[in-house]
Amino acid sequence: MTGHVNSQDIAPVWYIVKARPSSVMRAGEEVLNLGMTVYIPQKRKEYRHPRQNRWTTKYCPILESYFFVLATEHWARALGCESVERILRSKEAGDQGLPVPVPDATVATVREAQEAGEFDELKVHGRMVKVGDAVRVSEGALAGLKGTVDATGDEQLTILVSMLGRQVKTKVPLEILARNG
Repeated sequence: MTGHVNSQDIAPVWYIVKARPSSVMRAGEEVLNLGMTVYIPQKRKEYRHPRQNRWTTKYCPILESYFFVLATEHWARALGCESVERILRSKEAGDQGLPVPVPDATVATVREAQEAGEFDELKVHGRMVKVGDAVRVSEGALAGLKGTVDATGDEQLTILVSMLGRQVKTKVPLEILARNG
């Protein structure tokens, strides 16, 4: 019996690429144009537009200057891109170290969290939220806590959160709440 390994049996591996400052989207585009698979984790961020006095949503990279490139035999070509600074490497193998491999399962977990809205920074607007909507506390002692809206008000919401193994009602000001997904 031979020790032949089918390339389909090997899980894909990703490398972490560092882009030049404020160039992660441009760097991702350049690497994509080389025919490589690129994943740039992004979040939706909502902010009040200063001149138009309305809320606007934009997409921003989650990792300021980093993105993932699917490992191929030609991965080193990414270094030739103008907006790419370097590929993260391990220091164990000497000065030139090997690229740090990121398992496909890890990238898939990040992608699932992104699709679920885990990283989003979307504000809760009083009249737009309904009982049963999912929200997340974005600031203060309860930051990161998720719950569902139990009652609405003009300046605060009553939400149900799971604490200490049971459902607890708590009142939270609108300005520190974010939509969950």
